[in-house]
Amino acid sequence: MDREMPIELAIDLDTDIDFDVDFDDSAARRARGYVSEVVVGLGLRGDSSFVETEPRAGAYVALEGRLPDFPHHDVALQWNELTGWSVAVEDRLGQLVEVARLSGDAWPEPSAVARWVGSVLRHERAHEQTNRDFAAFVPSQRSNVLS
Repeated sequence: MDREMPIELAIDLDTDIDFDVDFDDSAARRARGYVSEVVVGLGLRGDSSFVETEPRAGAYVALEGRLPDFPHHDVALQWNELTGWSVAVEDRLGQLVEVARLSGDAWPEPSAVARWVGSVLRHERAHEQTNRDFAAFVPSQRSNVLS
């Protein structure tokens, strides 16, 4: 009767594998730090915001208060590293609809963002507003969701 012989595998555990992987997270840290400064400038806590860094840096900041034109809708501040800051309201389905955009640089000073948000919440028309007719920018099948 033949006996099966165990197979020996020769594995060299001392093999030096050279990985040259660059995990540069400086852009992500910059975005998180920037949004954190804006959140602090607004007098909010860090748990009111969310920052994502892939594929592009962006943020969501829940704002306290309501907009006079939309008293029954939650208000949020949104940021995108390419397009900058906007204020949006949540419809009843939880979708964000932009109602104001801060013109200019996509990375303005945090104090400028805080001043702008204050003016939007006070309903001052200091900067160009978008979506003035809220229902006009919502597909007709969803327009009843906003009232």
